[in-house]
Amino acid sequence: RYPGSFIPFIGGQRDDLGPRSQRWNDLRALDPLLVGMREKLRTGEFFGLGEFILVHHAYEIANSTEGGGEVKLSVDSRGFKEIAKLAAGYEVPVLFHAEAEPGVVEEVIRLFGNAPDTRFIWAHNCGRSSAEQIGNFLNQYPKLMCDLGHMFNGPYIKGGYGKYWPRETPWIHLVQDEDGRIIPEMKALFEAFPDRFVIGTDVAHTPMLIHYEYRIAIFRVMLAQLAVHTARKIGYENAERLFAKHGGLR
Repeated sequence: RYPGSFIPFIGGQRDDLGPRSQRWNDLRALDPLLVGMREKLRTGEFFGLGEFILVHHAYEIANSTEGGGEVKLSVDSRGFKEIAKLAAGYEVPVLFHAEAEPGVVEEVIRLFGNAPDTRFIWAHNCGRSSAEQIGNFLNQYPKLMCDLGHMFNGPYIKGGYGKYWPRETPWIHLVQDEDGRIIPEMKALFEAFPDRFVIGTDVAHTPMLIHYEYRIAIFRVMLAQLAVHTARKIGYENAERLFAKHGGLR
């Protein structure tokens, strides 16, 4: 009914790729899933793979039975390397969630090194890394994009990845302060790499849909603090470039 209004990915949040799955390191078990992904990519109707949940903090949604579980998977597992290889062959990005904590960052670096032809989108401002660390990633890995999904903060924001949630760690870095002002080092990062960020609301649970308009409004507060050309790139031009010419069987 609404052609052109959706950018479908082949989903990565699935029970058979959860923390108890053997498929991440048993390629024979993973192969049927890869076959299915390949068949879908051949249609040209899918624009990416993911989001794959690799390192994830558990949380609960207030007044709801929905939530997210604790996950600790190796980012550079055999299975994820195969998924990255598949994505490179069809020229589509891979979106993944991994908190940038000690040990995890080293695994991510190994993954990027082993998959130089794959375009990765690292969710939540590259795992909520510091501006300095993200700048190093972007300089070293030209195919890396950072997604700003749920990274907003400001008045009335009670939780989410834009805050120290669901638990505070030394490795979580904010984009906006409690008043919605962009943290200075993050603002400098956006201006230095305007082509490498895309926005995202991360409305992952039905009860959160009532906050959708407010999330968009907070993003506009964020973008309004940037140079016009930077705001346009992050707001929509980078996504247009990323998804306009996708896929294609080699």
